[in-house]
Amino acid sequence: MKIKAVFFFLFTAFTALSCSNSDTSSNSENEPKEHNSSEKAAVEKNVDVYEIPTIKKLFVVKSSGSFIYEKPDQESAILDTLEYGYRVEVIGDEENWYQIKERIGRSFIRNGQHVASSGWEVVYLPKADIGSLTQIKLKTKDLYETHNQVQLKDKVLINIIDKEEFEKAKSKDDHFVNRQNALVSSKDSVLAVTTGNGKVEYVSSPNAEESMKVYNYVGHVSYLNAYLLSIGYYEDGEYMLYSSDNGKEIISFNDYPYFSPDGKYIVSIYTNPYDLSSDFQLYKVEDGQKVKKELDASFSKWMVALEPQEVFWLNPSTLVVKVLHAQAFWDEDGDLNNDYQYLKIKIL
Repeated sequence: MKIKAVFFFLFTAFTALSCSNSDTSSNSENEPKEHNSSEKAAVEKNVDVYEIPTIKKLFVVKSSGSFIYEKPDQESAILDTLEYGYRVEVIGDEENWYQIKERIGRSFIRNGQHVASSGWEVVYLPKADIGSLTQIKLKTKDLYETHNQVQLKDKVLINIIDKEEFEKAKSKDDHFVNRQNALVSSKDSVLAVTTGNGKVEYVSSPNAEESMKVYNYVGHVSYLNAYLLSIGYYEDGEYMLYSSDNGKEIISFNDYPYFSPDGKYIVSIYTNPYDLSSDFQLYKVEDGQKVKKELDASFSKWMVALEPQEVFWLNPSTLVVKVLHAQAFWDEDGDLNNDYQYLKIKIL
C-alpha cells in the first residue's frame, strides 16, 4: 500500500526516460550565465561535445558550489557557478584541475548591438570542489528549505538520525486502512463501491493516453467513515477519501496517507521527480471525522526514497523517513540511488 501500481509504473517509465537522456539533460537544462566576450572568442570556444569522450562522472561536493573557470588558473575568468550536487562529465585531468564539458553563456557586441549566445565549451573546475556521489549528504541547515517558502516554525521539528534508529522505529502498516472486499466489485474498467446510499461507480479510462484515469481500491478507514481510492493519471496521481455514506469526496492526498497511531494526524509525502522535492502534507483529524490540512510544504533539499517508500510512525506525533539529498536522488548512471539517509519528523 505504498505507491499505487499505475502511478509507480508511470514513475518508472519517467525514470527510464530520464536515464536514457541523463548524459545530456543534466547539463543542457541548466541556463548558462552570460559572460562578456568578443564575437570571435564566443564563436571559437564552442565545441562538439559528442566527439569528446567522458572519462568519469563526478559531483560538486563543495557546499557553496564550484566556480567554472575559463582556464586551469584561479586568476582566469569565472564563467559560471555549479551548485552543490551538480553532476559533471570529466574529460581531462590537469594537476589540481578537472577539465569538463559544460554549456556556457556569453555576450558580445555585434554591429553596436548586444548579442547573447550559449554553447558547449571545454572549461575547468578545481579538483578540491569535486568528488563522488557518496559525498553528497544532507546537513541540518538543508532540512527546512522549501520551494514554496512555507512557514515551518512551530509546525515541525526535523532531525537527521542514523540507520539503526530508523530500523528500530520501523513498524507494520497502519491499522486504520483495511480492505472490505465484500463492499467492492470491479468489472472491466468499472470499480463499484457500496455506500449507505447505494453503489457508486468509478469508470477508469486506462487507454485514453493524456486523459488517462485509473481507479484502484485501497481500503476502508472506518474511524473516518470513509474509503480510500488511488487515482492514476497520465503523469501524476493522487489518493482520495470518499464518504462511506454517499460516496462524496472528502479530501485528496498527493500520495499514500500515513495515519498516526492515535488517528489524530495524517501525513502524505510525494516524491516529486520533476521538481526534485518532497511534497509534504500534514492533516489533522478534528471532531472525530473532520480532516483539516495543517501544512503543505515542498522540501527542496531532500526527497523520500522509493522502492519502496518507507515512512513509519514512531509515536503519535513523530515519524521516521528514509530519504536522499535531492541532488543525489539519481546515481552516476541515472538510476535511483540507494545510499540513504534518515530523518525524524516531529509534529509540534
